Amino acid sequence: QVYRAFGLNRSVSKVWSISCMIYYGEQMAQGRDLPKPYQHIHDDPIQMGGDFIIDKEGKMKLVYCSKASNDRPNVEHVLRTLQVLLIFISLSLKS
Repeated sequence: QVYRAFGLNRSVSKVWSISCMIYYGEQMAQGRDLPKPYQHIHDDPIQMGGDFIIDKEGKMKLVYCSKASNDRPNVEHVLRTLQVLLIFISLSLKS
């Protein structure tokens, strides 16, 4: 239900797309570890993911719905969003 509330769908074609298989094949060929399932947690292998930052008032400050299983937001963008929130919190504590 949480995934649906954030607008994240299930998709076999997006999770197991050719481009994702190539990406993960390249990762394996380079000897990198692939994500492993969590123990004792039932995972949905076709659930699309996303990344979100929510402020203390519950407002969405970053919404990123993945377009494929290997699609993630730019790290610099996530860090900038967090820095802006920290600056805002710091300023509000001083006043």
